Amino acid sequence: MDRKAADNLGVLLRSYEALYNWRALSMLAGSFAVAGLAIIGASDMALRGGGQMALAMLLGLVALVVAVMGVNGSGLMLADQAYDRPIRPFISAFFGGLRVTLAALGVLVLLGLGYALVFLVVFLLSLFARIPGIGGAFAFLLAGPSVLVLALTGAVLFLAAPLAVAGLWHGDGMMAALTRATTIVVKRPLDVFMRFLVLGLIVMPAALFLFAMVGMGNLSVAGMYLVDTLRSMGGHYNGMGMGGGGYNGMGPMASMFGSLMGRGLGAAGVSTALVWYLVIAVVGLIHMLGVILIYESVSEGIGLDGLDVVQRQVARIKARMDEAKPASGDPGAPSP
Repeated sequence: MDRKAADNLGVLLRSYEALYNWRALSMLAGSFAVAGLAIIGASDMALRGGGQMALAMLLGLVALVVAVMGVNGSGLMLADQAYDRPIRPFISAFFGGLRVTLAALGVLVLLGLGYALVFLVVFLLSLFARIPGIGGAFAFLLAGPSVLVLALTGAVLFLAAPLAVAGLWHGDGMMAALTRATTIVVKRPLDVFMRFLVLGLIVMPAALFLFAMVGMGNLSVAGMYLVDTLRSMGGHYNGMGMGGGGYNGMGPMASMFGSLMGRGLGAAGVSTALVWYLVIAVVGLIHMLGVILIYESVSEGIGLDGLDVVQRQVARIKARMDEAKPASGDPGAPSP
């Protein structure tokens, strides 16, 4: 993508091109399906109680790991598409997603520590307000700016986190992705915010349309399959496809949430749950490519000067430590 095209907000309309990447879509939908089925099984174990709770928690954790690896594997494939690289095979992308997942966890931990450090400084400054006699003056001078500092810090972290993950998909290391993302947000905050706003305006209508259409179909199909389920359970059918005045008496929204968990319809419920996972994957894929396009458009010209300084300082410290070590053939070295 050339510089003029990248700077154009309309380029975010290319987010829909993510749906042409059938490999990324298959991986994302497949990982959601596997994770969803695992969660369905884990929830059933948890409801039974007994000694199955530990196994249910383990199965839920495995489902989470599979889903996150699938997301990051799909992100790697989408980055290949955005940067006109050959799209990597499934196995390479999936296990590459594990590497990205670990790096992303490191990024989130460092961002969280950064916010915690700022919060600690703000808290320590607030202690001046407890000084008898002049505490009110400190409260007046520090409270308002403290609100702004925490708000700006939160905004930087909120915008930098997805950019850092996009940097990991691009191929940056953990520190490089974190440094570049925070530098981008600090130097070009309005550009980043406007691009995320436009991306939301692009993705939201698609999400609402898909969820509405699938939700209507889900309610109709639930009515068809719930009849036999209720009869087999000794229930009744009230003409709405919802025995007892709705899905367990809770109405259509509960029916759709129940479908996500594969509940109420037996095998048909699991089948409709898989459709929901596919729809979520479609919306997620569009948003993910949009984040990659945002990263591509705002990262041009943003260097890693801060990271270079840190790396040079670490190299100096390491060199001094090496110089301080006695050489292996040094007669002055202590004998073992």
